[in-house]
Amino acid sequence: MKLLNRVVQLVLISLVLVTTNTYAESWNCRHDDLVREVVINYPEGGAVPCEVVYKKQTEGFEDQTLWAAENQEGYCEEKAAEFVEKLGSWGWTCMETVENAGDE
Repeated sequence: MKLLNRVVQLVLISLVLVTTNTYAESWNCRHDDLVREVVINYPEGGAVPCEVVYKKQTEGFEDQTLWAAENQEGYCEEKAAEFVEKLGSWGWTCMETVENAGDE
């Protein structure tokens, strides 16, 4: 039983380490020749503060911050997911991408 508890602890620690190395979630969306990106930024590396940024990469527009949260965990993730779903309903094809801190 002690061995099983130790294995469970190691698995949980591994999951936490993988989660903390992920600093931004993003979706790359395409429609014909247009490319848009929805990105969740975590400027301090934690779950909050956060901001949802909308990028119109192929159209020459400045990035827009659509939503931001100072202390409400999960807010940016929920808003980004809802917006990506809305883009899909408008005919955009969106693929989720995850960047790791080690990729820089």
